Amino acid sequence: MTSAVSILSSMDPIRLFQQYATIDALSNGRAEIMAGRGSFTESFPLFSYDLKDYGALFDEKLDLLQLVNEKTKLDWQGRLTQTISSKEVYPRPVQDKLPLWIATGGHVESTVKIAQAGLPIVYAIIGGNPRYFKKLIQAYREIGSEAGHASHELKVGAHSWGWIAEDGEQAVKDYFHPTKQVVDAISKDRPHWQELRYEQYLEQVGQNGAMFVGNPDQVAEKLIRMIEDLGLDRFMLHLPLGSMPHEQVLRAIELFGTQVAPKVRAYFAMKEAYTQ
Repeated sequence: MTSAVSILSSMDPIRLFQQYATIDALSNGRAEIMAGRGSFTESFPLFSYDLKDYGALFDEKLDLLQLVNEKTKLDWQGRLTQTISSKEVYPRPVQDKLPLWIATGGHVESTVKIAQAGLPIVYAIIGGNPRYFKKLIQAYREIGSEAGHASHELKVGAHSWGWIAEDGEQAVKDYFHPTKQVVDAISKDRPHWQELRYEQYLEQVGQNGAMFVGNPDQVAEKLIRMIEDLGLDRFMLHLPLGSMPHEQVLRAIELFGTQVAPKVRAYFAMKEAYTQ
């Protein structure tokens, strides 16, 4: 059980750990944390953080989060965080440690730091050609290996936008306006984003685009290609919320779980069997 990104830079690492340790207990050891710097900055002034400390806040809080994940009793000298003197932190997770993934948009410096720390990484692949990330992922694994981390620790995940329906053509038509609403709203605050044109959208839902839109077979085939191209260990599909009828969202989730995921798993299970 994981979440979307927890914006660690503007959160308290101790409280975040306690929340997920509680979820871990309730789920009998299934909770995971996915932490990131945050692609939006609204939370920083809300909690009295200075944006000039954007990078340093994340680095220090990640160190503290990893420490509390390892030890019950803490001694910690904080610069941008609190100082802790011989305090125990409860509750503890059911697992020995909470799995911790780090999310990034693909910044090279972030990839290098995450690799050197030996932490699993999740890329937000929400635009352009996903193959752009191939060299970045290769670098992540090479740097992590050179830093002394085992290959099984250097896991790579991806997150993309998408929509699934029985009728692939209808799925493409239906998903455009909810996607345009989101992209156009973001473009008002971000100079490097532009309002979404239908021609651009069709490129993104096409074979070389980053959006997974269509019927279950189409989405499964495209997902298999991306997993093979990039060497992914995990994939997460982001479905629209609030802008599509709820029953259609539930159906898309059902189609992903009952048709897309089984086809993808079956393909790779068969491939593994042939290579043994």
